[in-house]
Amino acid sequence: MIGGGASKRHKRGMARVGQNRAILAVLLPGLLISGCSSLPSVPVTTGAIPDAAVSGPVRGTPVVAGRPARMFIWAGFREKDCAALTPTFTLAQAAARGDVTFQPNQTTMIRHSNSGNCIGTSLPGTGIYYTARAGETGDDTFSVVATTPDGITATKTFSVRVIE
Repeated sequence: MIGGGASKRHKRGMARVGQNRAILAVLLPGLLISGCSSLPSVPVTTGAIPDAAVSGPVRGTPVVAGRPARMFIWAGFREKDCAALTPTFTLAQAAARGDVTFQPNQTTMIRHSNSGNCIGTSLPGTGIYYTARAGETGDDTFSVVATTPDGITATKTFSVRVIE
């Protein structure tokens, strides 16, 4: 085919993905996991599709070894009523050059909501902080998994540059 375009097989695959998302929206209780970063110029939100790996913000400001740097505030909520959910957080992939900590009860303003109902709502979230170890420099990456009380998960990967 000249000029491009999706094949029938590819279009069917796209439809299937769309159907799965629609089904998830019906089966799941309108859950969304969202947040904001300390860096307004980078992508900062993600919708929760179970077990979907999502690339997180690349921190535009380098991190200095020994100083904690907030990477993101992650909040969970139900779409239908914007009620806060409290996900648990675990590391799926540890950072090689530093340590990752989670600090709960940090307020964030929701910037993404599938229905639009919750945009602008302030909710408690969990801050994800990265602290580079002394003497470390260069790029580092880590992944965090958020799990709601209902067992729904979302994974987000973060990248950071460490300087002296």
